[in-house]
Amino acid sequence: MKKQLLNIKFLMLAVFINTAAFAQTIKEDFANRLQSNMDAVWKEADADFSSNQVPEKWKGFSGVIIAQKVKFVFDKGSGADKLNVYETTHRKIKLLDKDGVNSYSEFYFRRGHENDGFALHIIKADGTVDTVSLLTAVLVEDNDDVPGTFTPYFEKQSTIKNKTKSENIYFKLAVSNLEPGDIIDYASTVFNDNDVAKMNSLEFDPVYYLCHRGYPVVSQKFEINTDERSYVNSKSINGAPEFKESSAGGYKVFTWQDNDREKIKDTRWVNEYLALPMTKFQIIYSKNNDATDLFISDRGELKKSITPDELAKKVNGIYDKMDAGAGKKLTQDNILAAYTTGLLSQTEYYLRKYEAYDAGDEDFIKRVYYVLRHTNGLYGRRLGSQFFAYVMLEKLKKKGLPAELIITTDNSTTGMDNVIFGTELQWLVRVKNKYVFNFSANSNPFDFKDDYLGNEAYVITLGKNPTATAVTLPLTTPEENYNNTVIEATMDANLEKTNITTTSSFKGISKHDNEGAALAYTNVYDVDYLAYYGDNDLDQLSDKKREEIDRLIFAKKEEFKKRKPEYMKRQLQNEYSNVVSYDNFTLVTDGRTFNKQELKYTEKFVLGDLTRKAGKNYLVNVPLLMGGQYQVKPEDRIRKYDIDVRYPHTLTWDINYTIPAGFTVKGLAGLNQSVENETGAFITKATIEGTVLKLNIKKIYKQTKVKKEDFGKMLEFIDAAYNFSQRKILLKKN
Repeated sequence: MKKQLLNIKFLMLAVFINTAAFAQTIKEDFANRLQSNMDAVWKEADADFSSNQVPEKWKGFSGVIIAQKVKFVFDKGSGADKLNVYETTHRKIKLLDKDGVNSYSEFYFRRGHENDGFALHIIKADGTVDTVSLLTAVLVEDNDDVPGTFTPYFEKQSTIKNKTKSENIYFKLAVSNLEPGDIIDYASTVFNDNDVAKMNSLEFDPVYYLCHRGYPVVSQKFEINTDERSYVNSKSINGAPEFKESSAGGYKVFTWQDNDREKIKDTRWVNEYLALPMTKFQIIYSKNNDATDLFISDRGELKKSITPDELAKKVNGIYDKMDAGAGKKLTQDNILAAYTTGLLSQTEYYLRKYEAYDAGDEDFIKRVYYVLRHTNGLYGRRLGSQFFAYVMLEKLKKKGLPAELIITTDNSTTGMDNVIFGTELQWLVRVKNKYVFNFSANSNPFDFKDDYLGNEAYVITLGKNPTATAVTLPLTTPEENYNNTVIEATMDANLEKTNITTTSSFKGISKHDNEGAALAYTNVYDVDYLAYYGDNDLDQLSDKKREEIDRLIFAKKEEFKKRKPEYMKRQLQNEYSNVVSYDNFTLVTDGRTFNKQELKYTEKFVLGDLTRKAGKNYLVNVPLLMGGQYQVKPEDRIRKYDIDVRYPHTLTWDINYTIPAGFTVKGLAGLNQSVENETGAFITKATIEGTVLKLNIKKIYKQTKVKKEDFGKMLEFIDAAYNFSQRKILLKKN
């Protein structure tokens, strides 16, 4: 028996080695077909792709995009069941140094349908054109490993029926003969046959395209070809070119072109989608151009704007489709109602089971929120804001609590004045003069998000004559969003390493930005039911099933014990250059319940490289314990765009450094400073109490948005923080 087990183990090992050593390569007939499918691209007489030269002004970059074009064809064709989408990309890039060459040492392409295509040419400095063979390409095991540059803008859509042939099968092609000065010229086609047999409409994900790319661009363009049932919404902002309309071969054609686009060197504190030149567009398939809930215009016309009255009618139409009230028949034409019926029933079950309707008004709001979070927000699940707002409003109505529906946008994507897609709308609820936003896995009722601070919004009244009334969402203060870290530091006997114990606390939006790392590989979601005063769902299982689940939970906890220290050490390495060891993480409060909204945890770890011997004395970089501070380089001090730090917040560090026996601290004078203006502050205080050096540090971002003309004021406290972090104290031998 032991021999059999041993043989099985060796067999499994052999299979693993064989799989790793002989990755699946592409078949020759597939490779040939992929390349031949791109012949039409090479034959196109596109003047933008005829040149091999780049402007002299850009020869200092790693690469220059000579030309790139993405062409979409949306074709219902002769069949009634399929919407065929062809997406053809052609890029020509000159690589000017080793970094550029390394960036394109690997290519990826899809072979998921007979209409897919890929071909790569390398143009050498002497003009020689090499066609790269695809026969060495290997299958990609995990499609998440495919870089976005090589994936299509429009994936195959999820539909009621799915009798399609296209698949997401990707291959990776290594290219070894590239040199600085080479030009890569490649083209690809991704084909998806979307099944629309039972679909009244199909909304493709919007495309947000920043004109500035990773390299400077000589020419770039989009071309959208649509049939009689496909509609295009588009909007260009901040000086980006507009789409132009024409007709060709029975298609409506929408073309966008941009030329001579510089590369932006530094985009820190830039709200890119709101500040930089950008075009955005969406394609919607619809059998009915009178659809009240779709953001579409007449066939062949670009939809470029939406009025408040239109917005009210569209939102009302969506709400009406979701409304699964008594007497409403659920059909395939009303998928939203079918889905929301399930949401309402599920939520009602929990509310009734735990007697939520008997609770006070605010407590009821919290319970609805936490039930929705528990049933729809854990373990990677999501719920669209429109569904959240719908269920919340319906349950508040049932409780007899007046509430309002409010529509706004995510201000990292767009403002209300530039809304053109239905997916850009964020739905929320105002009740008892408080705002209730859609949940995340760790949020609490009435939590504010930086994406909505100070936003323009509309109160939507629903019914036969819907209206939209403009409102402005509230702001927040630096005091409401804080991050406090208490640091206890002691040296080892050789004065080479520093033993650290930290206690970190977060509240407000600062908590939201830090909770992901803190709660990863913990078991907080296992007791999520406590937030709505419920019972463990696992208690309803049979003894046999519960025993099986408990074994899985125990195994998960054991795995988390191993992974958590490794994960947190990697997080620390973003702040400190030499993390010798990570020894302990203890979660004090997870911040996921209304009564305990502060996230708090402790860590123990060891740092090296903080001390440097100077004769009998030591120089110690104690201020660096606050973590890395941003250094603004000389070339980035002239600001082209306004600053957006997302939300006002306060960071404090209380460092308690135990002075080693036999030494005295010198150089405290430079550790006391105060820099403050209307944009922010950096304030420090240094004292010695017994054998402990205490540093109290405060950094405040007072404003969400700072005008570029005031960047110099912001630099005052940013520079002060960086310079302080570089200071050293002298440990003088007694």
